[in-house]
Amino acid sequence: MSQADADAAHHERTARMIRLAELTAAGHPADADPIQAEIDARYRALTALRAVSAEDYRAIGRSVVETETWRAAYEAIARGLAAYQRDAIEAFATTRLS
Repeated sequence: MSQADADAAHHERTARMIRLAELTAAGHPADADPIQAEIDARYRALTALRAVSAEDYRAIGRSVVETETWRAAYEAIARGLAAYQRDAIEAFATTRLS
């Protein structure tokens, strides 16, 4: 991966975090359609790279909260965003993957 590719990937991850924070600030619960559409887009991006089971996706959601570096990155965007994404992924995995 070139530096330009890495920079573009970082930019897209940050943009996704900001979109989720904006939806959160608009008052949408984690299981609301706009949130679930964002989580679905993330899931589809992951599954384009490899198979991701419901439990795998749940683990990714939990790791954002449990891994200090990741949690700090989400919390730098919006307070509570890491846990909110975890909850949104849990709702997605329960309703669409199980």
